[in-house]
Amino acid sequence: MSQSDTIRALLLPFDRGLLPLPERCFLMRAEADEALDAEWRSRLVCEQGFKPAADRLAKAGFETVRRLDGLFPAGLCLLTKHKAENRANIARALSLLEPGGLLVCCGANAIGSASMERDADRLLGLEGHLSKHQARTFWLRRSGGELPGFLAEWAAAGGPLPVGGSGFVARAGCFSPDHVDTGSALLAACLPDGLAGRVADLGAGWGYLSAEMLRRFPAITGIDLYEAEATALEDARTNIAALVPDRARLADFHWLDVAAGLPEVAPYDWIVSNPPFHDGRKADPAIGQAFIASAWRSIRRRGKFLLVANQNLPYEAELRRRFREVELIRAADGFKVYLSSNRYDRVP
Repeated sequence: MSQSDTIRALLLPFDRGLLPLPERCFLMRAEADEALDAEWRSRLVCEQGFKPAADRLAKAGFETVRRLDGLFPAGLCLLTKHKAENRANIARALSLLEPGGLLVCCGANAIGSASMERDADRLLGLEGHLSKHQARTFWLRRSGGELPGFLAEWAAAGGPLPVGGSGFVARAGCFSPDHVDTGSALLAACLPDGLAGRVADLGAGWGYLSAEMLRRFPAITGIDLYEAEATALEDARTNIAALVPDRARLADFHWLDVAAGLPEVAPYDWIVSNPPFHDGRKADPAIGQAFIASAWRSIRRRGKFLLVANQNLPYEAELRRRFREVELIRAADGFKVYLSSNRYDRVP
């Protein structure tokens, strides 16, 4: 099922005349889509913390914010596959509504949205629901009094929580929020003794690799963390401040779509990356290849680039197009770690 189908299902109560079009409305986890026509575009404030999606919304002319603020007469919420994230978003969405305000939620059947609908009906009471386009759409209103106490628990469960016994925190909806992922752990184990100077972490997530580098390599003079998911970047800032407080001043945090390129800065001595390789639910090697291209453009001529990737992804050819020396330094647990150096000045 496509995201476009889910958005059409979200708008169905309005299209069928079951609900009137709101004068002003927010959309959580918003995506640009042709179903959101000019009439909707004039009414919506779109919240999107994932930079590529936020850029698409802004380009399409939607009012786009990283995080919503204020009170609204109505709100829309696209559900995700993470139950804790959905609960936290519903709790926050209700807190953003005026008394009597309308909240419409929708998610694909394949991600368990029926379960979220049942919870909302049992605990909050639904005004209506529909099933169409392989998705569940349901709506409710904020009561006039205090919000139910359990919503504070829902909101807290979507906030930063401990990542096992690692000392880090992360939140639902980020990549690998409950454990250090295997690829990052393998890359951390391969960090060489000579790591020094200016460093970039591409796809930094909640900051595991950057914190490890700051902790272990005193010759690092600065580190830039580039991450597309805003909440993960917030957690990275929290983690570095808590775990390496004496070196936290060396870290700068950038909400950025690495695949679209890095800003023009002085070239880096070292770049490390554990790039994403999924676009939605399907693997997309082009994302990692774009990360390699961004690293190549932003590293100094004799700089070094460390990349970890799923062993089935075709990244070695792209690395060899851009770097004179490419070495496979570790293969384990379904991942490969490459060390590349001496960038070519141009590629075919």
